[in-house]
Amino acid sequence: MGGILVVFCVTAAALAGYALVKLESISRVDDLDTASAPPGEPENFLVVAVDTREGQSSVNTDTMMVVRVDPASDRVALTSFPRDLMVTIADTNEIGMLNSAYNRPEGGEQNLINTLRQNFDIEINHFVEINFESFREVVDAVGGIPIYIPYAIRDRQSGLYQYDVGCRVLDGEQGLAFARARHFEILTDNGWETDGSADLGRVQRQQIFIQLALTKALGEVKSSPWKLPDLVNIGVANVRLDANLPVGDLLDLARHFEDFDADSLEAYALPVKEYPPDHNRVLLDEAAAEQYLNVFRGLARGEVRPGVIDVSVLNGTDGQNPTLAGDVSGALKQIGFQLEAPQDAEELYDHTVIFHAPGEAAYAQRVARHITVPVELREDPDLQPAHVRLVAGTDFTTVHEDPAPVESVTPAAPADTSGTTAATTATTTATTVPPPTTSTTEPNEFQVGIPPEGETC
Repeated sequence: MGGILVVFCVTAAALAGYALVKLESISRVDDLDTASAPPGEPENFLVVAVDTREGQSSVNTDTMMVVRVDPASDRVALTSFPRDLMVTIADTNEIGMLNSAYNRPEGGEQNLINTLRQNFDIEINHFVEINFESFREVVDAVGGIPIYIPYAIRDRQSGLYQYDVGCRVLDGEQGLAFARARHFEILTDNGWETDGSADLGRVQRQQIFIQLALTKALGEVKSSPWKLPDLVNIGVANVRLDANLPVGDLLDLARHFEDFDADSLEAYALPVKEYPPDHNRVLLDEAAAEQYLNVFRGLARGEVRPGVIDVSVLNGTDGQNPTLAGDVSGALKQIGFQLEAPQDAEELYDHTVIFHAPGEAAYAQRVARHITVPVELREDPDLQPAHVRLVAGTDFTTVHEDPAPVESVTPAAPADTSGTTAATTATTTATTVPPPTTSTTEPNEFQVGIPPEGETC
């Protein structure tokens, strides 16, 4: 979590010309499979915060973030991946907690990058590792971070104890305890109440804290230039970068975002669901997370990847082409869709129809983009989310591997539009408007830090 704060401070400090020599001495991670994007194009930074306190036999990775920086639009977006998220680990091909991908005697950096690519289809251009110690030091160096505390809070495991309410300034020790709090409690009329979301609540509070910390730190860098040497020294001593990030590129990035407003930072908390074998672990809710992950893939909000769509194919030719459903299923599976067993439709269809769950025309549209003939999209309230039913009619010809552009999909005229949604409504789902930020869930009493309307800290 402190990676963003430290890197922004270091790059901002570079604007004063102090940091050039110091930046050259930053520790590098060699031989990573990463590559810079072309000049001016968006780039994804994987930021990993580690705890390397003396006496620990392994590296403890509490925080894993992807930060997307787009110089052309001046957008900076971040998302956090919960440490307890269950994924397929790249080097073992076994299911495990995401943070375990990094905990390797060697090669953990590349393994984590590969695991994120494999599970979430997110390209990683650069790698940043930050020691938690530097986060504490930076917070102290800028005079603490002001946050709003509406009631007494604590986390006895992280060491967070804040019993006074109102605007409070957290020093480095308490700021770090706040950022790491996974057993967060608030004091209510009925006593201490624990945040049951554990790591997920921590991720959301971290994102709030990042915005507050960036506002304070960037302001200090500009108004108090004598603090620059200390900030640069902290960053250089505690940061590791991939070898493919030249100092010149880092300085160019700093100059471009010299006047960056922390309030414009886009923060996304990924929606998850319970991991059935262990209620203390979570799985990504892939269907709900697509619009947020698309920000970091460089895709439109309404774009849907084949791998998150379950497709059942029905033969609607009434026996005229007995192998049609199986052939279409095989072709769609090769593209990456998740296929169920092919079946025969109960009636004859003179044109191809794709049924989708309510509000998910984009899922049907994604399948339609691989179908050569025009198709009709219909809403079926009985379909489960992220599931579509393709009925191949007598007009069906072929499946093509590369998706046609959204705007080129031509809808078939529906034979009966009663209770259906025509395909023409689907073309508006692939928008470039960013999804809601900061949290993908309703705010709750455990997301403290932002002052109420009318108050400032």
